[in-house]
Amino acid sequence: MATAVQLYTWQDIKDLPASAGRTQIVDGDLVISPTPSGPHQRICTEIGASIGPYIEEHNLGRFYSCALHVILDTHVHYEPDLCFVSNARRGIIQENYIDGPPDLIIEVVSEGNRTHDTVVKFAHYEKYGVNEYWLVDQRDRHISVYSLRNSKYERMGIFAPGEPLHSEVFEGLGLDPADVFPNT
Repeated sequence: MATAVQLYTWQDIKDLPASAGRTQIVDGDLVISPTPSGPHQRICTEIGASIGPYIEEHNLGRFYSCALHVILDTHVHYEPDLCFVSNARRGIIQENYIDGPPDLIIEVVSEGNRTHDTVVKFAHYEKYGVNEYWLVDQRDRHISVYSLRNSKYERMGIFAPGEPLHSEVFEGLGLDPADVFPNT
């Protein structure tokens, strides 16, 4: 006899308290992750401090430097480390979530979750049309930038400290990875 399996949706998790941790839905499975480490959060803060003023100065759209639900499909929801939605696509921004793929998602790779960030999320962000995906690797101190081309990610480059990264979403940004990695 088959057992019914519950596939979670936004309605199932939208009222969970923030103290529950980062709640994500991966192919219908509820995944609760612990709060990111101090170095992880510091990298997110540094990226936000570098990108935020550029976005504001050029009036490009909305940048989120804290966890916010991104609903890609009924059974695929993530809380990316950072994300950006252009002015042209602001209609996907709801009060408590983003309903559709942002223009850019940035994930800081966690050692305990490396495969999830580099394989599972990568495949979902590609499949659901996130235009650009940055993988910030704190272990190897570089940022990999991927851009969507014909529904597949193409690597634009791997940028180490001293090599300003190239972004199609933020042309002319000139972010140096040296500015985002903690010295410790």
